[in-house]
Amino acid sequence: MKINLNHKIISFINLFILLTAPTLQATTPVAAATINQADQYFQQGQLEQATKQWEQILANLPADAPSSERLELLLRLATAYQNLGMYRQVFKMLEPALSIIEQTKDAAQSAIVLSQFSDAWLTIGDAEEAKARAQDAVEDADTTKNPKLLAMALNSLGNALTVLGEYEEALATYQDSIEQAEQAGESMLVLKASLNRLKAAVAYSPLSEVVTAMQTLPPKLLTVPDNHEKASLLMTFGNLGQNLLHTDNQLAKSQQAAQQLLSSGQLLRDYEKAAAQASVAEVGLTPAQRQTAAQLSYQAFQESGQLAKSLSDASTEANAYTYLGQLYETEGRYEEALTLTRQAIFFAKQGHYPHILYRCYWQQGRIFKAQGLNEESIAAYRLANDVLRPIQQVLDVGYRFPPGSFDEMVRPVYYELADLLLAKAETITEPAEKQRLLLEARDTIESVKVAELQNYFNDECVTAMQKKSKALEQAVPRIAVLYPIPLKERLVVLVSLAAGIQQIVIPVRGEEVNETAWRLRLGLQTRPNNRFLYQSQKLYDWLIRPMETQLADQQVDTIVVVPDGKLRMIPFSTLHDGKHFLIEKFAIVTTPGLTLTDPQSINWQDSKMLLIGLSDAVQDYPPLGNVPKEIKTIQDIVGVNRTHRMMNNEYSIESFHDQLKATEYSVIHLATHGEFDADPDHTYLLTYQSKMTMDKLQGIIGLGKFRDKPVELLTLSACKTAVGNDKAALGLAGVALKAGARSAIATLWFVDDEATSIVISEFYQQLLHGGGLSKAKSLQNAQKKLIVQDRYWHPGYWAPFLLIGNWL
Repeated sequence: MKINLNHKIISFINLFILLTAPTLQATTPVAAATINQADQYFQQGQLEQATKQWEQILANLPADAPSSERLELLLRLATAYQNLGMYRQVFKMLEPALSIIEQTKDAAQSAIVLSQFSDAWLTIGDAEEAKARAQDAVEDADTTKNPKLLAMALNSLGNALTVLGEYEEALATYQDSIEQAEQAGESMLVLKASLNRLKAAVAYSPLSEVVTAMQTLPPKLLTVPDNHEKASLLMTFGNLGQNLLHTDNQLAKSQQAAQQLLSSGQLLRDYEKAAAQASVAEVGLTPAQRQTAAQLSYQAFQESGQLAKSLSDASTEANAYTYLGQLYETEGRYEEALTLTRQAIFFAKQGHYPHILYRCYWQQGRIFKAQGLNEESIAAYRLANDVLRPIQQVLDVGYRFPPGSFDEMVRPVYYELADLLLAKAETITEPAEKQRLLLEARDTIESVKVAELQNYFNDECVTAMQKKSKALEQAVPRIAVLYPIPLKERLVVLVSLAAGIQQIVIPVRGEEVNETAWRLRLGLQTRPNNRFLYQSQKLYDWLIRPMETQLADQQVDTIVVVPDGKLRMIPFSTLHDGKHFLIEKFAIVTTPGLTLTDPQSINWQDSKMLLIGLSDAVQDYPPLGNVPKEIKTIQDIVGVNRTHRMMNNEYSIESFHDQLKATEYSVIHLATHGEFDADPDHTYLLTYQSKMTMDKLQGIIGLGKFRDKPVELLTLSACKTAVGNDKAALGLAGVALKAGARSAIATLWFVDDEATSIVISEFYQQLLHGGGLSKAKSLQNAQKKLIVQDRYWHPGYWAPFLLIGNWL
């Protein structure tokens, strides 16, 4: 059974203390005392204090100090920052460390640095780079004939292989690491590599074999000295058992779903039937094996907590009680789970550990909900939100959620609270209280959207936009705000009209909503047929039909959509009522969040426009033959005296920068290939000789942020997003925000060159000479112009154009 690992892999990032501590020399008795004190802080888990001391020593290190001393301090700091989750600081320490080993050519030092580099790359999600660094570390360690170093490097390589899903090779690599650690007589390293091997085995081997192997580790743990590292190791062992139980639960659910599918009589494709049969055939744990795994986890958490208490390690003690409570929660023993969680809350408060405290409150909220105590559950979830929200806003000091953990550790906290608030609102008859609950639920989901974009772009552009945006708190005439929230058991649509917020509940699981949206996206890009209409009409029935009367009564002509999940991947303009597309009745605007929208009217008559076109075939991208015509037509519409044009080899990052620096442009039109990926580092716009990342785009457009006229509209007429990945669509939705523009027009997928020219030209014609039409109405009219032409009726031609942000 292959699954995504949702647990932490142990790196040997503490190993450098063992390898280098004896060699770090101090120039004065005071410095020696400071080094010893910092090392003690680190061993006790007081990482902030350790980093302060080491930073002070590094800053005061003489310029002629031996490079080995500087290297060891950098490695200490990198290790501490990695434990703190401050990944920017990790790389800030490791870069100069890498420069040192390139000069010294010391293989042992190189193996240590490269292993840490591998762990750092893995933490921020680049497993391929992590694998390459680890392979280099193994090569260097092998030349030293030092089994301890080789064990460390092999463990790092095993970690990268595991994340890449190369489980068989990972298991063999971990085994090699174990053997090298045994040869070195390092029992702690043996245990770490053994635990990592078992974690990889959960994703690859029969679960029963993992339980059997788990039972061999407790005796080995007894041989390790009682210290903070042992307490952490015991907790990791407990987490392994928890993950095993979780995986077994997932397997049982998938088997049940597959059995229902096979027995329902539904027509299945051959590959779907084969997959269902294979799922049913998989074997999970027996009740006795489940009990063994649970008992091993319980004992490990208990021992970890007791050891942490004896060592005055409040952080580990709080974590141990948190996981013990979670273990009882999983087994349905809620009173005991609640008692343990309350103890965890006490220790997390005592030690001021907000990253643990929010998880405790979240856990408490889940337990209360399972007991049917919804009011108590809401109160606990609110506390979790209050603690979590501030610690999300620390990007300026280098924190970032590791890849994948946002959806596991942040999103559910908000969505589960919103679920409870929305359910309560359904039972309330008093209008003011109902509105208060609905607004709180919407604001809770809004917090996720803001955090998600901030985590995606990894900078403060979201916070900056929030400070100057004007959220749509007040109803706007003829505007409806559509806020779909796909929950686990139902779809909730919040609709903001003049009468306030209304809640519409559709009895369809969020999973089905996302699946339907994904299938619609695939169908929209398949032009030869109209099979997309099935999903298009289904989504219309869920999202629009229940509110048709209200939309008509309020004379709504524009719908602002705040999409969620895979709904980000589709243009809402393509929803179909059986006769007409939604765009034929309403102008459609997309925004990543209501608090990220800055609706303002604009006087286009004195605006200037920068027109950039790349029609040549460059960097393995095909030519865009209609781009010269597109640019010429727009220039004719706007007027030559109000435009500046750059074509092909005139267009570079440098020339783009110079233009924005010299002139205030209200509109920037980029007719060039663009790629939007789930990874923002792989998101870019093509220039003639290079690629312009979103950070570069932000920096260049940001030149005008202190001027009286910021960029009002950024148009990207030839970009596309990765199919099937809503994170890529998230990047597209946030492009205006990232670039510092009030609004953007961009395409979800690459469009027929001629159709693009028609839509874009008609949009500018309507916007500038349509009698004061909004951007939303201008784009609507341009898309309708294609719909009435038989050749372009299919949404594949006109639908990918999205208006994002300010619609006025």
